[in-house]
Amino acid sequence: MILPILLYNFNIGGIYFLITNLLVSMIIGSIVITGFSSIIMAFMFKPLAKIIAFFLNFGIDILKNISKLSKLPLAKIYLPTPSFFMIILYFASLAVVYFLYPIYRLKKPTQSQKRVKNIIALFHYKFNQKRSKYIMCIIIIIAVCICVSIVPKDLKIYFVDVGQGDCTFIVTPTNKTIFVDGGGSLNKDFDVGKQTVLPYLLDKGYNSLDYIIISHFDQDHVQALLYVMQEINVRNVIIGKQFETCENYEEFKKIVREKNINVKVVEAGTRISIEKDLYFDVLWPCSNNIISENNINNNSLVAKLMYKDFSVLFTGDIEEVAEKAILEKYEKHLEKLKSTVLKVPHHGSKTSSTQEFLNAVKPQVALIGVGKNNTFGHPNDLVLERLKRLGMQDI
Repeated sequence: MILPILLYNFNIGGIYFLITNLLVSMIIGSIVITGFSSIIMAFMFKPLAKIIAFFLNFGIDILKNISKLSKLPLAKIYLPTPSFFMIILYFASLAVVYFLYPIYRLKKPTQSQKRVKNIIALFHYKFNQKRSKYIMCIIIIIAVCICVSIVPKDLKIYFVDVGQGDCTFIVTPTNKTIFVDGGGSLNKDFDVGKQTVLPYLLDKGYNSLDYIIISHFDQDHVQALLYVMQEINVRNVIIGKQFETCENYEEFKKIVREKNINVKVVEAGTRISIEKDLYFDVLWPCSNNIISENNINNNSLVAKLMYKDFSVLFTGDIEEVAEKAILEKYEKHLEKLKSTVLKVPHHGSKTSSTQEFLNAVKPQVALIGVGKNNTFGHPNDLVLERLKRLGMQDI
C-alpha cells in the first residue's frame, strides 16, 4: 500500500524490499511493547525492567541484522518518480483486486455479494466471447505507446539551479540523456548531488544517464556528478585532456575504475556524435597551447552542441587568457564560435567574457549560473553591460 508513496518521496526500491518489510513487521510490535514495558518497570520494579530490557536488546539486534540486507547487491535501486496518474491507477488496481476477487471466490455469498459476483461473471462471459477483439485492441494500444515513445521529439535543454555552479541537463530527440557539469558546494551539510541533482533527474523520469560531460574538476562543476556516478548507471563520461591533477580528479578516476564507466578524453578538433543531427564539437583545450595560468580553469573543456541550425556553446570556467587563445586559434574560422546560446564563462566573472569573445560568439541568449547573493560578486556588472551591447536583456 505504501510502495508508490515511498517511490514518490524517496525513489528507492530493491529486490529485498518485501522480505525485509515482512520480517520487520513480524517483530516490530513485540519490540514496541517490550520497550514501553521496560520503561514502566524502570519506575516500578527495576530488576524486572532489566530482564525485559535483555529481551528488548535481543529484538533490536535482530532488527539490526535485518537492516544489513540493505548492503547486499541490488538492495538499493533508484526508480523514477511515478506520476500522480500512475499512483492513482496503482491504488485503483489494488482496490479492484482487494474488493472484487474475494467476492468472486465466495461459495456462499450474501445477496449483495451475489450481484457483484454476477457482474464479474458477466464480464468474464463477454470477454471470452470477444477475446480475440479485446486482445487485438490491447496489442494495438501497446504498439501505439511503443511508437510514441520511440518517435523523435524536440531537443530539450534544462539549465538546472544548483546555486553557485553550473549544471545543464539535456534530453535528445531520441531520449538520450546528458549532463554537462553538475554543480557542487563547499558546505558539508548540503550535498548538491544527493539533494538536488539526482532527485531532479529522477523527477524527470530517468534513473540512468547516457553521457556526463565534465568541463573541469572544480568543486562547483563536478562534485554533484561524482555522487551521481556512484549511485546510478552512467554509460559514458567525456572529459577534456587534463594537464594538472586535483583531489576531485583523483576521486573521479577512483569511481570510474570501481564502476567500470567508459571514459573518453577529448581535446580541440574532436567531434562527439550523439545521434543523427546532434553532436558536440570540442574547441578547447589544446595540447599544443597549454595555458599554465590558472591551469584547471583555463584548460576547461569548451564544446559546442550542434542540432540542425541550433547551437549552444559550453565554456566551463575559461578566463580572458583562454578566450584570447581560442580567438587566435579560430581567427580564420570564427563561425565555429558563433552560437545561438552561450553558457557564459566562469559565472560572469570580471576575468572572463571579453567583448571580443562575445562579439565572435554572437549569442541570442546568454545564461549565467550563479548562486543568489554569492560572495564572489558574480555576475560582474561589466560583463552584464557587454552582454547588453549585444542586445540582450536581464530577465
